[in-house]
Amino acid sequence: MFIEALHNGALLCFTAIGLYAVIQSIDQSKGITRAVVLGLSYGLVTFLVTLSPLVIGGSATVDTRAGPVIVAGIVGGPIAAFITAGFGAAARWSLGGNFVLSGTFVFLLYAFIGTLLWRRFFTSQLGEGLSFARMMLGAGLSIIAAGLMYFLIPIQDVADRWLTGVLPFIVVANTVAVLLCGVIGRAALSAIRQRRNLEQALDTLELAKSSAGIGIWVVDQKDGTAVWDETNKRLHGVELKGETISREEWAKAIHPKDLTRVTREFETALRGEKPLNTKYRVILPDGRVRHLRGNAIVLKNAANAPIRVVGANFDVSDLVEKDEALEETRSIATQARKMESIGQLTGGVAHDFNNLLAVILGNLELIEDVNDPREIREYLDAAKTATLRGADLTKSLLSFARQSPLAPTTVDINQIVKETKTWSSRVIPATISVEISLLAGLWPVLADPTLTQNVLLNLILNARDTMPNGGKMTIETSNVRIDEEYKELRGEDIEVGRYVMLAVSDTGEGIPEEHLEKIFEPFFTTKMVGSGSGLGLSMVQGFMKQSGGTVRVYSEQGVGTTFKLYFKAISGNPEPALPLKPDALHLTETRARILIAEDEAAVLSVLKGTLEKAGFRITAARSGDEALRIWENDPHFDLLVTDIVMPGDLQGTHLAQALRDQKPDLPIVFMSGYASEATVHGNGLRPEDIRLMKPVPRTELLAAVERALAAVR
Repeated sequence: MFIEALHNGALLCFTAIGLYAVIQSIDQSKGITRAVVLGLSYGLVTFLVTLSPLVIGGSATVDTRAGPVIVAGIVGGPIAAFITAGFGAAARWSLGGNFVLSGTFVFLLYAFIGTLLWRRFFTSQLGEGLSFARMMLGAGLSIIAAGLMYFLIPIQDVADRWLTGVLPFIVVANTVAVLLCGVIGRAALSAIRQRRNLEQALDTLELAKSSAGIGIWVVDQKDGTAVWDETNKRLHGVELKGETISREEWAKAIHPKDLTRVTREFETALRGEKPLNTKYRVILPDGRVRHLRGNAIVLKNAANAPIRVVGANFDVSDLVEKDEALEETRSIATQARKMESIGQLTGGVAHDFNNLLAVILGNLELIEDVNDPREIREYLDAAKTATLRGADLTKSLLSFARQSPLAPTTVDINQIVKETKTWSSRVIPATISVEISLLAGLWPVLADPTLTQNVLLNLILNARDTMPNGGKMTIETSNVRIDEEYKELRGEDIEVGRYVMLAVSDTGEGIPEEHLEKIFEPFFTTKMVGSGSGLGLSMVQGFMKQSGGTVRVYSEQGVGTTFKLYFKAISGNPEPALPLKPDALHLTETRARILIAEDEAAVLSVLKGTLEKAGFRITAARSGDEALRIWENDPHFDLLVTDIVMPGDLQGTHLAQALRDQKPDLPIVFMSGYASEATVHGNGLRPEDIRLMKPVPRTELLAAVERALAAVR
């Protein structure tokens, strides 16, 4: 009995094979054909299991015929069910016995049950396809159908023995047969769905790959063969008979200037040092150049040795062309912004310098019409003041460019605030209240005191202008520490350490959000055209960056604005430099000889006259080349005063080196209107060399000459 049961179970497994083959090979549109073939497939299994039953009680048999007949009906409908039942009935007639008619009748009932449970019916109640609900209901109905045989057995005694001795086996056999046949059929349908989903996914991937122009390639490290798909061949402009390509054929397609680099990157990826992510050019058969991007992953075995490389290539020529066009557009836009900035700078600086020249010219013309020495002195002082204002404007320009010559000293920011407040109070209207909050024990800083005052004054005047109807201005100082968290939070390009914060706040209109990112841009202003040079906050930012600090702004419209300056704190006590008075000079009594090199005739004349009146013997030259010739004819000079930038072969620094080759201890005073420290650094000059920024006041010039001469006495 066990052998027959096992045999029946094995035969039922073949229904899954038949179901898989029929569904996979016959299109759904051919419904009748598919139903007929399904009926034949399930019918063959039914025929075989009916021929190998378990014989019980004489001629009574038990088998698994219910499973394939009912499942054939669920999957293929009435056609498949009744074809399957027909095969089973034929097998039952071939066996003969007392139960032939009843067995045939039961086959027809099984077919009817399968048709009733066809997967197209009762989907909302029983679910779709070979659901467990359909299988359980089919098993139950098959047991009822089998039980009807009791009424078809003519001999009551035989019927009673069948009911008690055979029907229990039929209950078990039908339940197992329907569930087993349904489960394996369900597995077959699931396998079909998975395969179709996979095929659809592969088709979709292939379509997407083709439409996107992505080429796939695989390199087998065992034999070194490379396999390319059609898209990759087209991308490289290579024609191959098969899918494999040799290294030589690949190398011919790569641009010669990229071949070495790409080969090196590929070998680096094989060693596992870095993933392959590269760009290179290929030369197509028609001579055109195509830009490709290549990415790949390296598959390794358990020993971490590369066994296969799988990669993809895609065309980025359009992106490269767009990047090149964008870069060209950016270059044009940058040049346009530069020209606009130059125009704004020219207009603003011309406005300021014209005002200064008007003051100077007006005062000098007034001198021609007066004879009173006191009036002449007043007009001269006014002209000198205008000249110094021009020098301050030049400093502002250089500060904006971060090339201003700094004269840093150890200063107390609190003292700077007090002094600036004292002499700037007259420009602040009475409608604006000023509150000063200075921290006691403020750390000293290293900064240029004059430029620091200019920066503070700039912020004070800006705050004043934002409050035309009055308000409150606050100036405060404090000590702060900047750490890495502070830098990351604010994105500051500033060193970690101790800083002194100087803040100027106002209760004005505030800065619109769209202007906040532009306020430090060169010449950006919301004031009327021609009202100034437009350097403003650009000068503030340039000075703070040059001084090793930074500036931050916080503003809210309708509330006010706060500018915070951060100065690098140092150790020590403030030592403010005292201005040199004319009567403080103690000039040398010896008539020292001085060689002056200056290309501007007017400047040279002033320098020569100033030093000659101070008792020095002066020899003047209009260039570095001329000064060297004078020196070679008469090298007995005590000091060289030279401009840095001059026409000819010898700049001021080169002249200094040439003269010191002959007289190493020669003292030198450098002058420049440009004042970039880079013009003297790195040229072999000495720390004790004096540098003066044009225009040079008389007292500073004489003091510098005296100090230079005193250093070598």
